[in-house]
Amino acid sequence: MIKEIIMPKLGQTVEEATVEKWHKKEGDKVEKGEVLLEVVTDKATLEVESFHKGFLRKILVKEGETVPVLQVIGYVADSMEEKLPEVPKSVSEVEEKESFEPQIPQVKSEEEKPIEEKVILPRIKASPLAKKLAQELNIDLSKIKGTGPGGRITKEDVLGAQKEKGEKIKEIPLSSMRKSIIESMTKSKREIPHFYLTTEVDMTECIKLRSQLIEEFEKKGFPKPAFDDLIIKGVAKSLREYPRINSIVKENSIQLLELINIGLAVSLEDGLIVPVIRATDKLKLEEITQKRSDLVEKARRKKLSPDEIKEASIIISNLGMYEIINFIAIIPPSLTSIVAIGRIREIPVVKDEKITTSSIMQITGSFDHRIIDGTYAASFLQEVKNYLEKPLRLLDW
Repeated sequence: MIKEIIMPKLGQTVEEATVEKWHKKEGDKVEKGEVLLEVVTDKATLEVESFHKGFLRKILVKEGETVPVLQVIGYVADSMEEKLPEVPKSVSEVEEKESFEPQIPQVKSEEEKPIEEKVILPRIKASPLAKKLAQELNIDLSKIKGTGPGGRITKEDVLGAQKEKGEKIKEIPLSSMRKSIIESMTKSKREIPHFYLTTEVDMTECIKLRSQLIEEFEKKGFPKPAFDDLIIKGVAKSLREYPRINSIVKENSIQLLELINIGLAVSLEDGLIVPVIRATDKLKLEEITQKRSDLVEKARRKKLSPDEIKEASIIISNLGMYEIINFIAIIPPSLTSIVAIGRIREIPVVKDEKITTSSIMQITGSFDHRIIDGTYAASFLQEVKNYLEKPLRLLDW
């Protein structure tokens, strides 16, 4: 029997993914649960396992090609003699069980319009990256002959047309993850009206508390606590008081989330990935430390599962270890905020009419102004600041 291999849906906002590498070739024997291929989104490189046992009968999507999620990308069969279907099933016919994405109720209105608008005639078959590059280089796509599948125009076709014009191009090859990041961040800055707020936090008491907890955690078998763990917990507690920050944007609604799931940005060689600590508000500090340590390690080994990178309601990005004092971050699509953390530094301050030094850290929040007002966001950051400046409150849940 012929079984379909489906490009999995790997998150709420992921609409397409790229085949990075096939671990099997046509004709190879496949066991259920065995890794078939690696796919890349703007968030991660992930391994896709086979749902079926048999033989890899046909590969429909080659390495480096980008296709919509839920599309058929290959077939597994009981034998190599079985006849392939003439036309793969459409996305609407794909069984829900083949997807990693849970079904979330959608709020729709009668006026809702399809995402795709077929208003360009004649239609030019070109990849999104090729269209963007052609626009930047002022290249007429209608005059280019595509070399991709079905005559689709690729990035290489556009670059070739530019070279024919005699203009020099310095080309930096983009990884599949970087391509996805480009598309995702461009969409975010285009559609989300960002605004930014910065506050300073005196981390003196946090430094003292962390020093006391290191030995205690090690005795219990937990990893050494990091400042990220205290920040994560402070943000989680603050979200309880400011639920609008803990929300996601849908087409026609704002969904206030019941769970507080905090994502932590982790730097990789070819981009960023955001593992998610789920139900953060229900975890003790030592549990947050353990989960953060495990997820960061898995992220750097590219072993995160789809469930470990989706459904974040807010993201924390810390560049303090790179000696960065302050920065502003771009809100990922569908989220409403992201918190940027700078390094802790000793600076002179005035206390009780005397000059002394304090360990100061800057926090900058990026917020979606469509649904979050300035005073609400400022109050949220003030709550985070209060928890970190009096960190013993983080130990009482």
